[in-house]
Amino acid sequence: MKHFRQLLAPAALVAALLISGDATAQCRSYAKNKWVPELSPYKFNESFNAAQLAPGEDAEVALTFYSGQEYRILVRSHPILGEVNWKLVDASNKILFESLADEPKHTFDFKVASTQQLKVQVWVPEVANSNSMTHVGCVGILVGFKE
Repeated sequence: MKHFRQLLAPAALVAALLISGDATAQCRSYAKNKWVPELSPYKFNESFNAAQLAPGEDAEVALTFYSGQEYRILVRSHPILGEVNWKLVDASNKILFESLADEPKHTFDFKVASTQQLKVQVWVPEVANSNSMTHVGCVGILVGFKE
């Protein structure tokens, strides 16, 4: 029986990775098709990040922004999650922009004076009724620029 478990564990891991990869691909496809138009009049720069998150989970992505360029950051979530919280911070964690779920702002437009790396931090609010089923949904971070 021990030998069977050893064979079963790698198979389960491979199956979990395939399912996870498929969910991520579906999330990316959903986000691109649904939310890219919201970047207009900014041009989508193909800088795209998406994650499957559940209430109470968070994610962070570092992005590079170039001197003199105007940008729009768009953060959206699948309706099953509701609104998410997100903020843009600099290298010293100074908050440059913040959107909270109770007063959501999906986009932030800005121009950088010098090339720098900024972080987008996203977190899904906890569900008030913990007896309900936990839902996982897609959260996307898209970046656009002005030509």
